[in-house]
Amino acid sequence: MPNSQDIREMVGGSEYHEWIRFANRGTWTYQPDVSLRISREEQIDSQYHQPWTNGIQGSNARFGYYVFYDNSPVEYHVVVSVDDGRAHIPEPRQPQNGGDYVVGGYEANIGRIITGDVETFNAYLNQTPVTVDE
Repeated sequence: MPNSQDIREMVGGSEYHEWIRFANRGTWTYQPDVSLRISREEQIDSQYHQPWTNGIQGSNARFGYYVFYDNSPVEYHVVVSVDDGRAHIPEPRQPQNGGDYVVGGYEANIGRIITGDVETFNAYLNQTPVTVDE
């Protein structure tokens, strides 16, 4: 049985195309180990507006996602569905002392998985002042 660090390494080292997408259920299952999944569990905000989303057209909503292994929740992440659900960007950390909005590389990979396409994820991320801290 993998521990939480093993699960984090599986998710972080995976490619979006290794996940089976059940978008209508809000679930993404990892093909190499189907006990691992990402699941949309709740809508936090139906209308989400922050300075970092100003360059994106369409509406944005904020959702809570869990990483599960078997039936156990392992992690919780807040992800913003941008431009009417065309891409999904993890909610960035607020800038400190005039700095940048930042998401970690691990969280960015979760956004790529949920979006289902690296090019689309990157195109929308590039419309924002958010940087990825690999």
